[in-house]
Amino acid sequence: MKKLYIIVFSILVSLSAYAGDIKGKVLEKKGNKSIPLLGVNVYWAETTIGTITDDKGEFNINQPGNEYHMLVFSYVGYLNDTVLIHNSSPLQVYLAQGEALGEVTVTHRRANTSISKISPLYVQNVSSKELERCACCNLSESFETNASVDVAYADAVSGVKQIQLLGLSGRYSQLTIGNIPTLRGAESAFGMEYIPGTWMEGLQVSKGSASVKNGYESMTGQINISLKEPVGTEKMHFYTYGNMDGKVETTFGHAFKLNEKWNTSIMVQGSGNFREMDMNNDGFLDKPLAKMGTFINQWDYKGDVLSSKFGLSYINEKREGGQLDYNHDISQSEQGLYGIGIDVERFNAYAKNGFIFNREATSIGTILSYNYFDRTSFYGNRTFDVRQQNIFVNLLFQSYIGDTRHTYNTGISVVHDNNDAIFNGDKQNVGYKETTPGAFVEYNYIPSEKFTFMLGLRYDNSSLHGGFFTPRAHAKYNLSEIIAVRASAGKGYRTADAVSENSNLLASSKAFIFDEKVKQEEAWNYGISLVNEIPIGERKLNLNIEFFRTDFVNQLVVDMDQNSQEVHFYNLDGASFSNIYQIEANYELFKRFDLTAAYRQNDVQSTFNGKQEEVPFVNKYKGLLSGSYRTNLDKWQFDLTAQFNGDQRLPSTGNNSPENTRPNQSEQYVVWMAQVTKNHRNWSFYLGGENIGRFTQKNAIIDPENPFGDEFDASRIWGPLYGGMVYAGIKYNLGKE
Repeated sequence: MKKLYIIVFSILVSLSAYAGDIKGKVLEKKGNKSIPLLGVNVYWAETTIGTITDDKGEFNINQPGNEYHMLVFSYVGYLNDTVLIHNSSPLQVYLAQGEALGEVTVTHRRANTSISKISPLYVQNVSSKELERCACCNLSESFETNASVDVAYADAVSGVKQIQLLGLSGRYSQLTIGNIPTLRGAESAFGMEYIPGTWMEGLQVSKGSASVKNGYESMTGQINISLKEPVGTEKMHFYTYGNMDGKVETTFGHAFKLNEKWNTSIMVQGSGNFREMDMNNDGFLDKPLAKMGTFINQWDYKGDVLSSKFGLSYINEKREGGQLDYNHDISQSEQGLYGIGIDVERFNAYAKNGFIFNREATSIGTILSYNYFDRTSFYGNRTFDVRQQNIFVNLLFQSYIGDTRHTYNTGISVVHDNNDAIFNGDKQNVGYKETTPGAFVEYNYIPSEKFTFMLGLRYDNSSLHGGFFTPRAHAKYNLSEIIAVRASAGKGYRTADAVSENSNLLASSKAFIFDEKVKQEEAWNYGISLVNEIPIGERKLNLNIEFFRTDFVNQLVVDMDQNSQEVHFYNLDGASFSNIYQIEANYELFKRFDLTAAYRQNDVQSTFNGKQEEVPFVNKYKGLLSGSYRTNLDKWQFDLTAQFNGDQRLPSTGNNSPENTRPNQSEQYVVWMAQVTKNHRNWSFYLGGENIGRFTQKNAIIDPENPFGDEFDASRIWGPLYGGMVYAGIKYNLGKE
């Protein structure tokens, strides 16, 4: 006992004898290397006195008094650590990654798809491993194993795919690359296919209103694409792919380290559809013949004070479709057949800069982006050309109030859109020119991993619509160690472009009627979700429950029910909303076999010509069952996914002749997908199939024998257009040393 008193007394003496600066370094062990951690929160226990580590992992914190002797180290994604301070000797602290950070897996393999328990935003992180479970040739095909995002063909002739999130068209979701807004306006109809899947490091799908620092446009959520970067873990990749439908694709990428501060990378892709197919014998190509080339060059600079990322990309695409015998070297008027031609050219340049101040957790950043998009197209006798230019400028300042538990972002932004469009030789009711400067502030309160809160507000002034406020709030609370609940509410606005965003309707004889001038779209979004880890034996059942409601104040209504040979565009006069209920579960049924099951109920309604009814082309429900088994050391992987699609309301065909009348309700159907992958060191070989159950929509095109008649319609698409498809591919990845 006497020895114990002496030890305790010695510790107390050493603590009381020191009150000054504590210096140290925070690192992470990776193999035999020690990697410094930037931005680690370092604070005295039971106080608000703290600092963060710099880019070398170093920190310097003042000890305010003798009573403070427990130093806490907290970092998102790592286990917390607490150190007892005995003297002023420099510290060296190692943090480890672990389950205390609260990553909850919700799909087929651990860490392939996760939802953090720390962020107040409801964000689903989709890793490159998850993307590799299917062919994933481009962004539109990246959601085949995802229960939240629906992807379908927009029409039966152009080959264009569109997405839905929270039961609404993808135009109500903000699309970003590296958190830079992209694929806007006229690009939204095609852009999902312009981002190769092999370029993506991962995806972040945010449901509900997003952060105000990213803009005012998000209504149902945000999909952010993280591209492979020059400073990433991959040095080189080469992929090649082909399928029985005649599609061939090749991708190559290489990253170069120029010196300690500069890195760069290039990625190129060429793809095309080269087979003429008419599987349903309607006289039209099921998929257009197409050629596309894409290129991107990225640069990364890391200095002591300044960090910068900048780059440029270029895309060129040509599509040729229509009737089988149509000759694209001869004009439409000379041959009397129905053809489709779409030529696209796109250029993008961007720059992101960050300046780090001496004050902890304080920095200033700039984002600059320029997009040029040029599309010329014809659908039979119809023509639609658009030349779009977009400039985005964002200046952000980040710091904290008192201590790093109270952080804030503030800044100013400018968005300029110039959409110069011509529809059938006329500029009326198409295109727009808009400049919108704005300012925003966002406050984050993170007292602990148990509770986080985010409150944001921005004000913008549109040259078309005047001034408007965008409020948004997000909160997360851990009910226990295994249950986290989130709630969100926020507003979104957007400028609608009727023809560009509904260009699939050009593949019909419908007359376009603009009943009034289109106003700015405006909607509220509310959401609540529950993330739960339920221990079952030695494993955990990951359960995800969510509800989101989008409530429109104003909306561009696309009415195809007044007359089946017309489409009317007008502003909302009545209610328009979507209620989405979803439950998703993941469990490792036995060793190395992961099973995911999900079910979503969609209640999406709007007011059409004074009558409230279901929005067409929206599944009443969506189910997903997906299994993945991998052998030891991942030498083989087997994936099988089933998508269960509910019936949809379809626009009326009541004005057509009896032989061209179709039901007002679609069928329910199931789509099966499977893939087998053989991994060998840096190589992967895969063989897969899509729609292996061979379900197809019958008579997809109305009146195909008379494409210039009043009843022709190739836009009434609700299901798969052709049967099963087999594909194969080879991947080579070389990591950095």
